[in-house]
Amino acid sequence: MPLRSVCRRLLILPILLLTAVALRADESRPIEISVDASDAPRRLYRARLVIPAKPGSLTLYYPKWIQGEHQPSGPIIDLSGLKLTAAGKPVAWKRDDVDLYAFHCTVPDGAESIEASLEYLIPGDKGGFGAGPAVSARLAILNWYLVTLYPAGTPVREIPVKASLTLPKGWQAGTALPVESRKENVTQFKTVSLEMFADSPALCGEHFKEIPIGPKDGPPHFLVLACDSAAGLAVSDKLKSHYDRLVVEAGALFGSRHYRSYRFLVAMSDQLGHNAIEHHESSDNRMPERMMIDDVFRKLAPAWVLPHEYVHSWNGKYRRPEGLATPDFQQPMRTRLLWVYEGLTEYLGFVLAARSGLYSEEISRDNLAIIADWAKNQTGRTWRPLEDTTAAAPHLYSSRGEWSSRRRGVDFYDEGALIWLDADTLIREKSGGTKSLDDFCHAFYGGKDGPPEVRPYTFEDIVMALNGVLEFDWKTFLEKRLTSIDANPPLDGIARGGWKLAYSKDQSELLKASDGLLKQINLMSSVGMMLSEDGKVIDVVPGKSADKAGVGPHMKVLAVNGRRITGERLREALAATGDGKTKLQLLAENGDYFRTYTLDYAEGERYPRLERDEAKPDLIGAILRAKAAK
Repeated sequence: MPLRSVCRRLLILPILLLTAVALRADESRPIEISVDASDAPRRLYRARLVIPAKPGSLTLYYPKWIQGEHQPSGPIIDLSGLKLTAAGKPVAWKRDDVDLYAFHCTVPDGAESIEASLEYLIPGDKGGFGAGPAVSARLAILNWYLVTLYPAGTPVREIPVKASLTLPKGWQAGTALPVESRKENVTQFKTVSLEMFADSPALCGEHFKEIPIGPKDGPPHFLVLACDSAAGLAVSDKLKSHYDRLVVEAGALFGSRHYRSYRFLVAMSDQLGHNAIEHHESSDNRMPERMMIDDVFRKLAPAWVLPHEYVHSWNGKYRRPEGLATPDFQQPMRTRLLWVYEGLTEYLGFVLAARSGLYSEEISRDNLAIIADWAKNQTGRTWRPLEDTTAAAPHLYSSRGEWSSRRRGVDFYDEGALIWLDADTLIREKSGGTKSLDDFCHAFYGGKDGPPEVRPYTFEDIVMALNGVLEFDWKTFLEKRLTSIDANPPLDGIARGGWKLAYSKDQSELLKASDGLLKQINLMSSVGMMLSEDGKVIDVVPGKSADKAGVGPHMKVLAVNGRRITGERLREALAATGDGKTKLQLLAENGDYFRTYTLDYAEGERYPRLERDEAKPDLIGAILRAKAAK
């Protein structure tokens, strides 16, 4: 390891100690935060903070760089009603000219604290993750950092916080924060560090259920549900058994658990954006209202989301890239290792979805086929290496879907998964099946059970750990895949795993479910075009027939072969081209103008699937099979 890297790690390690050790509540007065969420159904949070302070200049921060979001996404635009007082008298504040997340004030003589009152205006139709829509009339997700100010100059793991939460009448809440007391609709929490506080969102709702899952020994695990309807809370015994299995299989994969308890927070509403984000002792999963009771959601499209976010408790929270292990919420993050943080998590999330039974092996293979085909269509890879998408992630998370195949987006998720599949099959092949990526996970993320802590790592640490499993030139292996601008994506893992990418005229059940959930028409494998269900063109693949005909994003397809467009009619017209004579004609609107585009295409419907290569052992099947004893 280079001396510069060693020195950098020695400097950062002291501030990344176990949160419970770094925080001694008896040595400093906590920030007191009282959050009133009783107006959540009309998209309004109110908060009152008492912040210990000494007389003189004081800078208060509103969180900017949010852990897990990898970007400066703190939604300060929706902070409202900020007022400061000390000893009952108003205190003037002034926003910094450069850092718009910093507020400067002067604490008067004799004062021991600053009191702040503020509101957070919850958006209804913009943003993603924590800044996105977070409430409906019957439930809410509260990310505490939305209503938090904290003093500059002290690492967040050393700032104690004592919070309380007021809910609408009849609502309940679930969170990883330790509860001190509950009385009617008010919950008082125990003192924790600001780091842990911000990392422990609360799921609140009128229709609410908390279901214990997993083994009886070890830390407790819960499926915490809030839904817009009471009916949506139903969880069948079979589905619960898959979540039980998920906890067991994760334990077998990593070998230890770095949390005191774990809660899968699942908000089920069609009024929220459907996304998810990780936390150390919980995950914030925003799913469709019928997630637990509809086969399309329960078995297919979003079934991998909870396993993905759960993996992050080990990969991303416990072991974290050095550049993401910042001491507060203001210092910029360096995101170059997201191909590990997110790419490996994507891969292991898929693996655990299969091993737990949430995905069948067939669906898992279909998922790999979709990802492989997607990677072949990312022509932006010929100018932009994967590593650049990780470095530019803070911008790319906000990029548009239009022209994404030319530009590339956060490709390190799915392409990262392909790289780790490549590594897994390589280890299995070269070791004769005696070793696998499971051994890497056990060594790199294992250790002793215990409460949350952060252990940062570098690229060199990853290479060293892989060599500990199997001696190989992993540095070159990884650098080649991260820096390549080859048009061909890294599909060696699929081929080595005993399968090959092929195409069928029939959509897989997974692709049908994904199109339905995302309300889209995915024709990227055939004519190279992605549309919304109402005909708006989202993206076209350079070099394929839609692109050659002149179709582009922002156009809207109104008719196919002279008839108003529907997904079914478009696919029927596409299938008809297989006779080699029938043309596909699209009437499209481009602003105030209309034009008919004739696509030079004659292959009919075409959708990705995996085809077995009997000449090779089925390593992918071995990867997907359950490992823990039942």
